[in-house]
Amino acid sequence: MSQSQKSIEQNQVQNSDKKSNEMLNTEEAELLNFLLKDSRGTFDFQGKKIAFIMGSSGSRILSKADYFIQINPWLERGNNPQIFMVLLTPEQKDRSGGYDAFVLSWVKVFTDRKKDKVIDGLAVRYR
Repeated sequence: MSQSQKSIEQNQVQNSDKKSNEMLNTEEAELLNFLLKDSRGTFDFQGKKIAFIMGSSGSRILSKADYFIQINPWLERGNNPQIFMVLLTPEQKDRSGGYDAFVLSWVKVFTDRKKDKVIDGLAVRYR
């Protein structure tokens, strides 16, 4: 990871607000764009609403601040966390309460059924 990317991440963690919403700021979007550069295609995280999911079965939904705190130790050691993304369809975005995508870390299995449960859970949690 470049020094500038590490600086961006450290700045984000220092400025995290546990009560902030899931809309990404510029530094967060740049970090996710960097970490997922090989798999995101043309998707740009700038200004997007993202749900952060962890746990081997994808059952833990984290706040944005908690997610970046969780991955910070990996970044500080110069490693990339295990991370991938799932884009939501327009219908899934509507059902979820406006989320554009999920960012998953350390998730072993994430089925369509689990995705639907998360979408429905977000709808209840954030509407």
